[in-house]
Amino acid sequence: MKKSIKQQLIKWSLVTGLLGMSLPFTPSFAMNTVVAEEALSTNEVAEFLVNGEAIDTEATMYPSVSFDIVDAELPADRIVVDEASLYSDERLFIEAPGREETYYHNFTEPTTYRDYSTWLMYYIVYTNGDMEMLHSINFTEEIYEFYDELAFMNAHKEELLHKVTNDFVWPFADDIDHLYELQGQFAPQLIADAKAAMMRAEEVYATIGEEDVNYNGATEIIEQMRIGYSALMQRYNNRYSQTPAFNFYKSEELMDEALADDLIVMVEDVIRTLPDDIQRRLSDFYFVPKGEITAVMEDSFIDAYAQPTGVIYFGDDITTNDIGLVYHEIAHIVDFDAYAPTSLEYEAFTRFSTNPEWLEIHEAEWGKPDQADYYYNDPIESFAQAFAGYTLEKYQDKQMSELGYQDDDIADRPLSKAYFDAFFERHNYNE
Repeated sequence: MKKSIKQQLIKWSLVTGLLGMSLPFTPSFAMNTVVAEEALSTNEVAEFLVNGEAIDTEATMYPSVSFDIVDAELPADRIVVDEASLYSDERLFIEAPGREETYYHNFTEPTTYRDYSTWLMYYIVYTNGDMEMLHSINFTEEIYEFYDELAFMNAHKEELLHKVTNDFVWPFADDIDHLYELQGQFAPQLIADAKAAMMRAEEVYATIGEEDVNYNGATEIIEQMRIGYSALMQRYNNRYSQTPAFNFYKSEELMDEALADDLIVMVEDVIRTLPDDIQRRLSDFYFVPKGEITAVMEDSFIDAYAQPTGVIYFGDDITTNDIGLVYHEIAHIVDFDAYAPTSLEYEAFTRFSTNPEWLEIHEAEWGKPDQADYYYNDPIESFAQAFAGYTLEKYQDKQMSELGYQDDDIADRPLSKAYFDAFFERHNYNE
């Protein structure tokens, strides 16, 4: 008999693990949706393809929701979760694992796409060392008494953000370019599971009154989830619709709304110069006071930042001439789509900007070891600025120095230019 249940709570943020930042709490936004033309679905149900072949995205060792495919204009709207399957009393039981590890995958040894896409944030340990693994679907009445509302909602947030970042596809990738390709895909099962997590979290949040001690914490979590959820649905729609579309959110705290409208036009004009595949990797764009950028990044020098969710935030002190900055931030999204752990231990990670091929170029053409505060000593930033310089020249026939970046011209960096020539060729971006 299993006795003496004790709780073991693991807390971490996948987003924080990527670049040291978490999704900001941004409750007040007005939204503009900019669509070049009506987005019509090109796939009744999107398939996850590995080397051109569809793999099984349904099989899993975990309890999971069921869903239906219905007629709808947008791909994400076609996936409708069966509400009767939102919760399950089934849990994965592991006999005496005999080791203390942070990540549940070390215990469960996943093998399928849906296994890897499921994030178990909690587990129950018994006195004999046996374990039961829990994730958001297991928070039924039987288990709910052991956790408060914040624990419940936090489990759902981590489950959702795991799916939004989509960095769990690495076991199916042959190399970093293949990983980049796979991270641009989303199977319908993933979307259904993400919708279920959002539905459960919203259901609980609706029961928490403003006088509740957990209200502020729950509100912050649900806002983070809503931002991530919007990004995931947008990325799915953009991947599997005829034409990608983008949401532009304006903070109600902006001093100059007319400038924000002009910036939206500028950003979309830049986006539309890029290859179709890159456009489809993007989701939502937020325009906020510069103070919010500074607070998140803890650096007053930074005017914008990107998230691995395909989301980009711009401060309100930029101008419509800052097209190089837009290319730079989009480059971070490209780089994020090659980011993933290299093993179940989650100790080493890969991405284009830290791969040996780029690091060699970074050291030759960007790094200034004698200047400790030089911004592009970071290969993540040099990769993004090289991409910006390359695309600025390719699509706008300009150099970065023409926009005020005096030392950043791609024309002066032949190795960087050759790298992106090859990159664009490998990914068929010149077609």
